[in-house]
Amino acid sequence: MELRIGFLGFGNVARAFARIISEREARIADQFDLRLKTNAIATGAHGCIVSAEGFDLKQALAAVERGEALNTLPGAVDAVDTTGLVAMCDADVLFETTPLNPIDGEPATEWIRKALLRRMSVVTANKGPIAFAHKELTTLAREVKCSFRFEATVMDGAPIFNMVESCLPAVRVTGLAGVLNSTTNYILTGMERGRLFEECLTEARELGVAEANADYDIDGWDAAVKIVALANVLMNADATPRSVERRGIRYITSKELKHASDTGALIRLVARAEMLPSGLKLAVGPEAVAISSILGSARGTTNALILETDLMGELAVIETNPGVEQTAYALLSDLIAIHRELQLKKA
Repeated sequence: MELRIGFLGFGNVARAFARIISEREARIADQFDLRLKTNAIATGAHGCIVSAEGFDLKQALAAVERGEALNTLPGAVDAVDTTGLVAMCDADVLFETTPLNPIDGEPATEWIRKALLRRMSVVTANKGPIAFAHKELTTLAREVKCSFRFEATVMDGAPIFNMVESCLPAVRVTGLAGVLNSTTNYILTGMERGRLFEECLTEARELGVAEANADYDIDGWDAAVKIVALANVLMNADATPRSVERRGIRYITSKELKHASDTGALIRLVARAEMLPSGLKLAVGPEAVAISSILGSARGTTNALILETDLMGELAVIETNPGVEQTAYALLSDLIAIHRELQLKKA
């Protein structure tokens, strides 16, 4: 089976994914009977192009990494901008990896909506649309008989959503607790070793863990969007980041970290979703957690998530020092899931 694919955003994650499918082209074709043809790429700095015949993904990668415009590729047609590309392209699956907007999830949500209305399946690594429009977009995808998948939105490539969907039938998730933001975790771990906040933040930027503007991480917005995305999908909530009681790590001091250590604890930015008699409570904030606990095991860029369930008790997923390749793998796993769904429909 051949699937036409397109990219909305072609930054680090999308390019890592492009390298994976390019380098493993023969293996993917042999193992899954899946061949891929790229016919759309939208970028902020290198242009937006479509091609009915498709173009060489390796050439597109090389052009972007050289800083060149994509419209120099053979067969490329300018699409003006991302909105124009969604209206013009005829992909079977679009990969949306544009930057997070934690305020309203736009414009990514609108691009996904328009793609689904044109009966293109969508895989996103952007947690904003899940935090602001999960029910709408999943309902729309079902109505137009397309897929909408989003494993890469939380904890990179760790199979959180897929695990619950595929491996925990009839299980109800009743609560969530996690260390979900690598930047703040890296900073706190460094400060525990006697280093300064700004020194740790600078290093996190140099490693590519933190963005140039890390305010969304430091002030808890990133973790807030993630816990909302998790609650919306796994607990059938209808929340937005504005529903979250949020406090970041900006004013955590070395003295507080030392006091926690003296009591056998570490301070971590913890995101929680709890079902109380009054309703769902969502919160993000620094907490003292036992060094020997699951959340206390999250050091450096490691993330950890605990799921409380009605039939399986507590389940934990830990992802050790993830990188962009893990996020890119989640895009691949979602692509293969879509491919399998299409194969079943044809059977």
